[in-house]
Amino acid sequence: MAENIIKLTLSEQIYNILKEDILAGTIPLGAKLTNRELQERFQVSSTPIRDAINKLNQDGLIGEVTKTGAQLISFDFEYSGELNEFILALSCQAVALSARSSQTRQVTEELYRNLKAMAEAQDDEAYFDADYRFHKAFFDYCGNRFLKETYKRYNLIRFLLMRHAVRTLEHRTSSIRQHRLITEAYEDGDYKLAEKLTEEHYRYGVHLIDGEPD
Repeated sequence: MAENIIKLTLSEQIYNILKEDILAGTIPLGAKLTNRELQERFQVSSTPIRDAINKLNQDGLIGEVTKTGAQLISFDFEYSGELNEFILALSCQAVALSARSSQTRQVTEELYRNLKAMAEAQDDEAYFDADYRFHKAFFDYCGNRFLKETYKRYNLIRFLLMRHAVRTLEHRTSSIRQHRLITEAYEDGDYKLAEKLTEEHYRYGVHLIDGEPD
């Protein structure tokens, strides 16, 4: 049987490369993307470049689209705080809804799996990927596709902003401890506590974004 091969268009390939560059910090927040430079880099016409920029814009990564290209969103404390509050509300609702499902054991297994991955992460990319998947477990079992899709979209931006905030090993250690408490509460069936701890965890993120002293 022939394997299914997903063929990506030029614009999709360029979009994926640019997104990875942004997530890795190779292209910093606030940077300008010019059509001409991107055309030269990828040796393509302007059409796939514009399409790729439009996809980045749909992800919320573009702050402004211009005639000559686009500019990425900038690191802004007010914007970051508001985004974190928004995802906080989504996440608490996902915890509550997942608790009503018949698959809480599977949720717990996912939580422990990603908690372990966070603790063993050797770099920021691995750590934040495990962090994303930890909270995504609640969305995967919440039974609401709109919550799941919204979290997936906006968490990409939050990932970029939180990289500016989680600056030390102490920050990461504290975050892992919070995730462990959430997991233990959920496993014990104390879903209200798990929801409360999730809220406190995201508020800790606001605390880090604001740069308040520990």
